Amino acid sequence: AVVSTQSTGMFVNRSGVQKSASKAKSSLTFSTPISSIVFLEGGVLGFHRAGMEGRNLITGKIDAEVKDESKQFRLLSSAKMIILESRIANDTTNNSNLYVLTSRLSE
Repeated sequence: AVVSTQSTGMFVNRSGVQKSASKAKSSLTFSTPISSIVFLEGGVLGFHRAGMEGRNLITGKIDAEVKDESKQFRLLSSAKMIILESRIANDTTNNSNLYVLTSRLSE
């Protein structure tokens, strides 16, 4: 399981104890505080108000990044597929855009 606090995603076992791994990182630090986290095959996506940041499980480096301060992003679903909503940051009454992100979700 992945547990997130502020800017860190930590991998824990069922008892809540942080896992130690020889090949993969046991925790990942994001450049921006995250509100949601999704575990993928080979990486983790951390979602924040202005976008998302994808980190590699082995290196911990950024693989993918979307950051747009003029928009407000929100993760709607990560069950079976990832659905992300975006709106203009200063106008939450306006229509929103929905994005379906494709990748292999780790189960």
